[in-house]
Amino acid sequence: MEIKEMPIEEKYNKLMDMFYSGYIIDHALFKELGAEDKFLESFLEFQKKMMPSFLGGVFKVMKTVSPGRAFEQATDQFVNMMQIMVPLSNIELTRVSDREATLRVKNCPHLKKMRDLVKKAGLDLDPRFMCEIDAKTNPELSKEYGIDMTVELEEDGCRYTAKLK
Repeated sequence: MEIKEMPIEEKYNKLMDMFYSGYIIDHALFKELGAEDKFLESFLEFQKKMMPSFLGGVFKVMKTVSPGRAFEQATDQFVNMMQIMVPLSNIELTRVSDREATLRVKNCPHLKKMRDLVKKAGLDLDPRFMCEIDAKTNPELSKEYGIDMTVELEEDGCRYTAKLK
């Protein structure tokens, strides 16, 4: 039997399964140890340190010169980052103005995968825990850049509303 190069889509799917599985195992352990709040605190601190590499250090300066344009670029960057986990076809972006946008994730495959894996593993976890982490951390991270964000969890996805201060 000849070994062939694994297709990129298969590699991606297997890597995502490994990522989700690690996240589920970590969360189950944090829950068991009563350390969910400590995890959230550590996660938020780490993300705050990583934000400049996601948004770019120029954002704060650009916001003073051209706030609408800076907000549009930040919104585009956020959508691009979301595509790591969610296909663009499941993301609905509505630009209310140059300072406000709503992003909705519908029929989230990320959430579906989490539900499937939690059920398969027989764990007593709400598969939305990862969504809840995003709902708590993303608004906090956005404040660092003068953006008010709310996150509403929906049955099969979520809705982000962001407004530039």
